[in-house]
Amino acid sequence: MIVGDAKTQYITTTNNMTANAINAEGEEKKNNFQADDVIDWQVLGKACTSLPTTFLVTSRQGITVQVSIASGHLSRIDQTSKEPLDFSIGDALLSTGFGNPGPITIVFEHPIYGVNMRIQPDVVNDPDYSVSIEAFDRLDCSIEKIKHSALNQNLDAGAIPLTLVDVKGRVKKLVIAAKEQGIHIPFAINSMELKTV
Repeated sequence: MIVGDAKTQYITTTNNMTANAINAEGEEKKNNFQADDVIDWQVLGKACTSLPTTFLVTSRQGITVQVSIASGHLSRIDQTSKEPLDFSIGDALLSTGFGNPGPITIVFEHPIYGVNMRIQPDVVNDPDYSVSIEAFDRLDCSIEKIKHSALNQNLDAGAIPLTLVDVKGRVKKLVIAAKEQGIHIPFAINSMELKTV
C-alpha cells in the first residue's frame, strides 16, 4: 500500500522485496544497452519534494525533458534502508506518490534511441500485475511497447528492469505504467539512462 503524510511519502509492499532475479527481456536488453546520458531525479530537490503535474528536467548532457502525470503530483523520494523498495540504497527516485497511479509521460526535446530504467509497482498480495513502457515517435504513433507480466515471469514486485531501444532513433515520447488487474497503480522509477546517438 502507499503510505504518506505531510512530510513523507513512500511505497510499501507486502511481497518479498529481496534480490529480484528476473531473467526477462528488460534485463537481457540492459546487458547490451550503451547509455550516453542520464536523467538523475536528484536534481529535482531533496527527498520528499512534491512536484507539479507537469515539469521540465534537464539530462546531464543538456537534453530538456518534460515529465507529466494525468492528475495529482509526483514525488522525489530516496531509497533508504527503512523503505521496502528494491532499488540501491541512496538512489534518487521519482514516484507517482500517494494515491496517484500514473502513468507517467516523458517527452524528449528531440528523438532519442532508447532508455534503460527500473520500475517498482505498489502491489498488495496480488500476482496479477504488469509494468510497461511504450515509445512514440514525433507524430505520436506507437513504435514499440515493452510489457512484463508478473504472472508470466514470476516477478516478485521488486525493481523490474525496463529497457527499450529503437534502432532508428525515433523515441520522442514514453508512457510508463504499472497495472494490477488492468487498473493503473502507483509506482516508482530510478534514474533513467538514455541512448541519444
